Amino acid sequence: MNILRTIAFGAALAAMPLALTLTFGCDNKSQSESTASIDLVKKVAEAQTAEGQAQAAAKAQAEALAKAGLQPNAAVIQLTPDQRTLLESRVKNEKDNSTAALIQEILDRDKQIGELTTKVAHLRSELPKPQIATEKDNHFAMAVRYLKGRGISEEKAKELAARANIMEDLQPGWQVYHQYMGGTYLTAVTQGKAVVGPTEYLHNQRAALEQARDENMAKAHDLADQVDGLVAQRVKVQEEVDSLRTEKTSLLSQVNELSTLSQSQKAKLNSLHYLIGQRKQLVDEGVIVVPIFAKDRMGPKALASRFVKDLPLDAPNPEVQIKASDLGLTKISKVNVVPGSLVKDQQYTVTLTEDRKSATIRILDPERLRNDRVVFAVTD
Repeated sequence: MNILRTIAFGAALAAMPLALTLTFGCDNKSQSESTASIDLVKKVAEAQTAEGQAQAAAKAQAEALAKAGLQPNAAVIQLTPDQRTLLESRVKNEKDNSTAALIQEILDRDKQIGELTTKVAHLRSELPKPQIATEKDNHFAMAVRYLKGRGISEEKAKELAARANIMEDLQPGWQVYHQYMGGTYLTAVTQGKAVVGPTEYLHNQRAALEQARDENMAKAHDLADQVDGLVAQRVKVQEEVDSLRTEKTSLLSQVNELSTLSQSQKAKLNSLHYLIGQRKQLVDEGVIVVPIFAKDRMGPKALASRFVKDLPLDAPNPEVQIKASDLGLTKISKVNVVPGSLVKDQQYTVTLTEDRKSATIRILDPERLRNDRVVFAVTD
């Protein structure tokens, strides 16, 4: 949230010259203090603008001097009186219009550089001396140190600094201005000699966040498409399961109608075939499998020959009684019904007695479990 607040603030300052940011913290800001804050930001902006113009003019002047055959002095870009006299004489005597225009351009720009240099010096003299930020500097800490240096307690300094919209990230080379007058703390940050200014830096930060947001949204869309695909697959599988159940019911109906089947065979077909055992032992024997991310299912050793107990499903409220003592247990804490695809409280219920010495499994959907095999895995 802090970086978003800083980015939003930086965006609001985008119209200010050469990436300048100003914030203030105060007790009771008077009209004069408000004027002081406006004056500070105006002077800092003017100084930064003039300095930028002077640097741009100096660069253009160096290129023009080199083109005119003069060796530019990087340390002192302005012309000496002798150089100016020489160039003015050359302009008067030069017959090549393009060369004369170039020399006149150099003379005019030299005057401009002088005026800008004087302006920058004047504006800088009216401003507090800025601190040059380093990699380890923190704007809030710099503000607190500055205010403490003005005789303000640390608690009050932190309070004033907290009211200002402090830049969270200072870049090496940025110029940080501080001013405190009449209960008002002012701070401004300019590009200085850094490669990138505060506004451009905040813009880049916001662009990076927006790009990350767009990438995450794209991933979310991809995941949504995958979910839709899985849902479609689930619907298809469910349709196949329903079809198999319908086919199973149809086959059972046909079998029941065959008069040649013996009563025992009919009873077998209309019964639930089940196996009761301790859950851990059943897992060890391979009768059931307990996956990590899925429900219990039949194991490779869940052979039909092991399901010797039958529960007739034609009688009302068919149920299976399980006693802890029959399994060598003192109590029953839980009964898992395998396969795990069976739905509790829809196709069956599990009820434990208060002393947990026995459990009752009641079948709610006999048609679903008719002639089917089920394991009741008991945990103590």
